[in-house]
Amino acid sequence: MRHALRTLIAFFLFLVGACSSVFATHNRAGEITYKHISGFTYQITVRTYTKISAPADRPWLPIYWGDATPRDSLERTGNVFYTDKDAKENFYTKVHTYPGPGLYAICVSDPNRNGGVLNIINSIQVQFSIQTILIISPAIVPNNSLQLTNIPLQDACFQQPWIYNPGAVDLDGDSIAYSLVTPQGIDCEELSPSIYSLPDHIPFNQFPNPENQISIDVTTGTITWDSPQLFGEYNIAIRMSEFRNGIFIGSVLRDMQILVKACDNLPPNIDPLPDVCITAGELLTFPVTADDPNGDNVIITGLGAPFNVPSSPATISQTGQSTPVTATFNWNTNCSHVRIQPYQVNFQATDVDPSANLVDITSMNITVVAPGPENLMALPIGSSIAVSWSPTICSNASGYRLYRRVDPSGFVPDECETGVPEYTGYSLIAELPGLENVTYLDEDEIVFGRQNCYIAIAYFDDGAESYASNEACAEILFEIPIIKKNSIGITSTVNGVDTVVWRAPAKLDVEVFPGPYKFRLLRGDGYGIATDVVLETEENADINALPTSFITEAINTEDLPHTYRVELYSQGAFASRSNRASSLFLELVPDDNQIQVNWVKQAPWSNFRYDVYRKAENDPDFVLVGSTEEEGYTDEGLLNNESYCYYIVGYGSYFSVLEEDTLINFSQQACAMPYDRTPPCPPVLSGLGDCESLTLDFSWTNPDIACDDTDDTMMYRVYFSPTADGTFELIEELSGASNTSIFLEFDNSIAGCYAVTALDSLSLWPDGELVRNESDFSNIVCFDNCPEYSLPNVFTPNADGVNDVLLAFPYRAVEYVEFTLFNRWGGIVFETTDPDIRWDGRNRDTGELVTSSTYFYVCKIFTIRLEGLVPVVLTGNIQVFSSEGSRID
Repeated sequence: MRHALRTLIAFFLFLVGACSSVFATHNRAGEITYKHISGFTYQITVRTYTKISAPADRPWLPIYWGDATPRDSLERTGNVFYTDKDAKENFYTKVHTYPGPGLYAICVSDPNRNGGVLNIINSIQVQFSIQTILIISPAIVPNNSLQLTNIPLQDACFQQPWIYNPGAVDLDGDSIAYSLVTPQGIDCEELSPSIYSLPDHIPFNQFPNPENQISIDVTTGTITWDSPQLFGEYNIAIRMSEFRNGIFIGSVLRDMQILVKACDNLPPNIDPLPDVCITAGELLTFPVTADDPNGDNVIITGLGAPFNVPSSPATISQTGQSTPVTATFNWNTNCSHVRIQPYQVNFQATDVDPSANLVDITSMNITVVAPGPENLMALPIGSSIAVSWSPTICSNASGYRLYRRVDPSGFVPDECETGVPEYTGYSLIAELPGLENVTYLDEDEIVFGRQNCYIAIAYFDDGAESYASNEACAEILFEIPIIKKNSIGITSTVNGVDTVVWRAPAKLDVEVFPGPYKFRLLRGDGYGIATDVVLETEENADINALPTSFITEAINTEDLPHTYRVELYSQGAFASRSNRASSLFLELVPDDNQIQVNWVKQAPWSNFRYDVYRKAENDPDFVLVGSTEEEGYTDEGLLNNESYCYYIVGYGSYFSVLEEDTLINFSQQACAMPYDRTPPCPPVLSGLGDCESLTLDFSWTNPDIACDDTDDTMMYRVYFSPTADGTFELIEELSGASNTSIFLEFDNSIAGCYAVTALDSLSLWPDGELVRNESDFSNIVCFDNCPEYSLPNVFTPNADGVNDVLLAFPYRAVEYVEFTLFNRWGGIVFETTDPDIRWDGRNRDTGELVTSSTYFYVCKIFTIRLEGLVPVVLTGNIQVFSSEGSRID
């Protein structure tokens, strides 16, 4: 702030003729990039573009590394001359080792910019600074900054679109977000709004002209200025921020200038191109076409990572420049190009015109996908399935993921569809690191009597996935025991009863598995676990003579389900096992006049129907209240705060030729009381705001009228947040369903966002608490202020009782100010943060009344806006007529 104030003072003094300065024009553009060497060591490269015709030259540049080390210097290591543009590209390179993890703001400053830049006040006196953020963290792989491949020396034509792209390339595969930001001055501090304005805010600091707007595409980095309305030189700054897995990992800022000239030229037109996906190892080729309305020759070039990859980079070739023109893009892709982030490619058409070379740009994304594993096979082995496939051709893959589902899906991936989408019904069953792991024995709950199908993919360190393999299916043979019942007979916490029934293997290869045989029955509490042996039969040479049922007594069937598994032993050795089968277990969710009956089925058979039975408090027995194919049932029309008990009966089958009988299983009994826990539907809010009178007038819908499922709205709550992304707090409560409006008056600000909720009547919950249900927020309605602030330009502290204290004019939407008053020599006379100012005309240091003179001020006004406190800089002068006469103060 102090630097900005001094710059403003110098500008004021220039206006009043107190002094003047002359500097040599010099810098036109620049940026800082870096490359990781090892450990905490990085190679830093500074690139600047300077005017050849300027007398100033910089064989050395000062640099702040961003750590605790003092300022260092960089020696120029090379340059490139662009004589047709009066420009020279300078390179400065040095290696620096950082002390460890941290965020380092690398800063390079040079004494002066070009003079006469229209959107930087007195630009020749404003330092040229560029900054790059380097983040070193153990949580991320060391990062290399993006590199810029398009030089920042592109002129514009008066009243014609100017289009530019910096050609940022990130070979690490990180995503880039682009933004236009304020350029930097001394010590890489952003220039104040009183110094810098965007090119479309000309005259200075005015709102953008609808025919003169500059914007940047946050994704592609293409800048469009449509169209310059004033001749001269302008300045912009582009920040390119890198993100890895959504985490910010660094940024590069390019500062550059644009010269708007008078020229008789129209820009060329380049045809748009669609995004594409290509399988690694295939050739990607397509035409790029452009024309020019003036008939000028056109040159098509390509910018982006495919042209800069170390292995097999892309090329673009063009024969002839006479419009219309066609260039051919070619890229022989390979596995080293596979990554999760698409490659962004910008194709630029530049016309060859003597007045100025105008440009059009089209952007597209290219995704390189690894081919899927080939020759996937599935083979049943007892109660398991062995899956195998051929190794991927991409040696840079990290491993494989294997997915399974019941019955074939017929899934064939689309052109850009990588991995195994959720909609296919496949679930991940294994992740196998290493390229040599191309077999897997699936023993985990394979469905008996159905096709078990598999798909494999290769995955990469950055999250990229290959295309899916072919689909392979297999069915378990009839060589395993089959559980046919897991039914709850008695519901109790201590005397519960489970009944389990199973069948011996229907087709057992006795040569492989000779007798004698025995079964072991395993049980576990809850779902998915069965490890405790609850039954071990005697051995018998006849497998069909073995027991195939068991009743478990004295267990807790009220609070948790139980899971069972049957194991078959042949001659004392393990032979095969059944899948796990869990009992049906109810979970009741009471609500207003209803109970949601939910249950979970984890068994190897498929249930095709569930019958729901209910017993009310005064019913003599359970009665059937409904049937469903779904795993859940809503019982409606109940009385709140009365008890209802339920159980269900599930009907299922293996749907196999050898298992045609219907499986019938009972759940436990469970009880609950319905109560009102359904809130009203949210109101619909509307409002009118007057930022001058500082009033808001709100109204909203009555949920009892607007919603069919709401009939007991009793009150409303009004919530407020001072900003669009802030936290809402309760500010008002209104009783009565029909009380649907409120009028609010404020002293200083109406900025903020508002929402309304509806609350229903008090309800008795099972824990005995009286509760009101509150709806979700209504739609959110936001208002902003129209701040007003101004100061008098004449002040008379002459003790006559009139105008003896300098006061701001009546203002609104101002939180505080940073007001500094200077005499004509730049000395500070008075400072305050009080928006009323309240200066009595006395010098802050001496306490004496100042003399009659002209005083200059800089007032940073912190206005209250919806986005938060927004600073606005007000500058001007005050003519003071004091009782001390005209002696210089």
